[in-house]
Amino acid sequence: MFMDADLLFSDAQAVTATAASTNYYDTGPLYSGNTGRNLGVAELYFSITVDVAMTDSGSDSTITVSLETDDNTSFSSVATVATLVVIPALTAAGTKFFVRVPLAGAVPFERYLQLKYTTTNGNLTTGSFTAAIIKNIDSWTSYTSAVSTGI
Repeated sequence: MFMDADLLFSDAQAVTATAASTNYYDTGPLYSGNTGRNLGVAELYFSITVDVAMTDSGSDSTITVSLETDDNTSFSSVATVATLVVIPALTAAGTKFFVRVPLAGAVPFERYLQLKYTTTNGNLTTGSFTAAIIKNIDSWTSYTSAVSTGI
């Protein structure tokens, strides 16, 4: 899996309360007649990796990762495009989630995109995540041979 630094939203970002990703993505200036961005959704994915497992006192917290868009970098009039994944407490470090980049449907992509980490049951003491847009998902697994050579 190849990860481009320009498409990196979070790099081992600690999240123990609701927060936006440390980085945002600039899709470029709008041009006349454009009502949304086509990011090649048939081929792009969000990769979200749990770097440090979430811990909390009740083991009942979750983090919802959502894609947000806005026309400015302060995200002052943000719109949520889609919920990408809900990650429960006690998810092991190293766990990866792959989500296809959603179509800009009812909420078209504006110029800037960011991820939002929303905590539920809020008593997190640890947790960190790396998230990026990627081209190829890292889901290949090596298995023992299934070929029988008994002749």
